[in-house]
Amino acid sequence: MTVIKVGDDYADDDFLLLSRHLNLLDFELARINAAIKESAEPDADGLFDTGEYFIGHGLVAIQRYLTSTYAGLRIVQSVAFSVPPIVNSNLTFAEAINAGANYWKHLEEWFESLNKAENANLKGNALKTLEKLEIATPWGDYTCANLLAILGNGKELELSPLLPRIAEWRNNLVSKAIQL
Repeated sequence: MTVIKVGDDYADDDFLLLSRHLNLLDFELARINAAIKESAEPDADGLFDTGEYFIGHGLVAIQRYLTSTYAGLRIVQSVAFSVPPIVNSNLTFAEAINAGANYWKHLEEWFESLNKAENANLKGNALKTLEKLEIATPWGDYTCANLLAILGNGKELELSPLLPRIAEWRNNLVSKAIQL
């Protein structure tokens, strides 16, 4: 990961690739959003599940960018995830993305674990992820879409509108790296 500051802007190839990737996902999400508006039964038609799929993959792509950025700057995750922007008083944007991506990646194994044993409880990273996620939205049906709606301030369910907040996080992280 190479970030070069040029004046007040950054040359960040990973950010450009992320932007392209999110735009590709948004192409599909725009089609899904249009179909949802036209459908009498969008849930029964599988449109919500399809949207959740693309949104989940977008969250994972953003998580990959966040990880590449803080690792490239040699900043530990806990410090990197404390950097603004802030979602609410108990959650940063980076924490929310990380929790949403981990939720998407591990949901099936968590449910399998819960379903295998009576009175099973999630522990460790699974529990920490859900606790972070629940600061923003309850987990359950369409958690990734709900999180995107919160992070995107209730606008159309598309991923590329998050790019300015991702860039803000990166800029704040670079400033933090200079201070360290």
